[in-house]
Amino acid sequence: MMFLSLVMLATVFNIGGSNGLNCPNQQSINKLFEKVHIPGAVIIVVNATHTLYEQTFGYQSLLPKQPMNVDTSIFSLGSISKTFIATAVMQLVEQELIDLDADINKYLSEPERLIFHPRYASYAITLRRLLSHSASTYVSLPEQYIQHRPGDDAFTESLADICFRYVNPNTTNWLPKPPGTVTSYSNIGAALAALVVERVAKMPYINYVKEKILKPLGVDITKTGVRLVDFASTEDIVKHYAYASNITHFEQWNKIMSQLNITTMLDNFPTWLYIPHFSFSAYPSGLLRMPARTLSKFLQMYLNNGSNILHPRSIAEIRTVVGGGLIPVYNQDLSMNSSGQRPSSQFGLSWYWDTMSDGRRYFGHGGSLPGIVNLMLANEKNNLGVIVLSNGDIVAPTDLSKEILETLENLHMSLFACFDSIPIHSFSFNLKAVPIVFFLALLSLFYF
Repeated sequence: MMFLSLVMLATVFNIGGSNGLNCPNQQSINKLFEKVHIPGAVIIVVNATHTLYEQTFGYQSLLPKQPMNVDTSIFSLGSISKTFIATAVMQLVEQELIDLDADINKYLSEPERLIFHPRYASYAITLRRLLSHSASTYVSLPEQYIQHRPGDDAFTESLADICFRYVNPNTTNWLPKPPGTVTSYSNIGAALAALVVERVAKMPYINYVKEKILKPLGVDITKTGVRLVDFASTEDIVKHYAYASNITHFEQWNKIMSQLNITTMLDNFPTWLYIPHFSFSAYPSGLLRMPARTLSKFLQMYLNNGSNILHPRSIAEIRTVVGGGLIPVYNQDLSMNSSGQRPSSQFGLSWYWDTMSDGRRYFGHGGSLPGIVNLMLANEKNNLGVIVLSNGDIVAPTDLSKEILETLENLHMSLFACFDSIPIHSFSFNLKAVPIVFFLALLSLFYF
């Protein structure tokens, strides 16, 4: 039986061929993470039907030390959360409850609190524009940092209240351009789209995500939430860290986010900074929390052309670049936002297209928060997806942050190059049935 399995795998992986693969192994990935000071991570590679690779690295908690776990380590997703907003919106579009190009005031039902651009009132704020970051909404980065509150404190303000507080014609939180004419990454705009879902579905947005998206995928929704109190134990929630090479870095953190009570783990530098769990009331844009396994089921649904969650035409709508790629970017400093996308990125609906240094186009979303950096991408053929969730940090404006982001991007490209060259579709053997140690051993034997 073992011989038969080896023969099957040898056939599948084209062991005898010279395909020039350069697949990263666990040791090399560990070295990459250690070099850029990422405490821990989970990596999953999937196609539409199988988990092709999954591995944990390092720790979800440094003190006390607690290893990462694919099923139980609960990550804050950062801006990957936005991909759930588009999913929810398109479900409501399919039910003909909303129109992507209608004025959102139609659905908010707040005649005393209408939302429109104060200088361009005739340009409607629509869901298509909100989801493609082209609604001209803008909140400065320092102002967004202020919104981070310790624990669950931010949830004393509702999603509706923060949206109407920041996005109304009496504020300066607008770009000096008509909606639909420029793109500028907007967390508050994404949160506003989620508020439309909340109003139309007549249920809290997080409840909608659990009941209408995650539950039909067959995942354990008790491991998904936003608030700390949503979870049976906060010990399962991945701790957030940043690496400070000197005291100046520590002082910078406490200057921009003094309210979070960030502390050093050692008295001497360099050392880790521990960032206690926090919240912000515009949570749909970046604070969904779930294990990597749960997120992989969501990504597989997209690779499976919507599965039982969305119609294929909705997947196509989400993947279509809004404005045909002709809407210019407005003065966007992507090194400082929480999306992880490049200036050359092109927005679909919440998801975006990115051309990496290998010349290939990928579709997905990145996400970062203080002490968290994640990346979820699918290839252009939409038959392979890679997820890397970690408790590294790219929020601090340092060279290390750039190195971390480059490391995650390069790792994605390596994994895509590796698994895209393996004809998984040509066999029915279930890789999940193979112990991951055995699977990695085979890869190490034949490819390194």
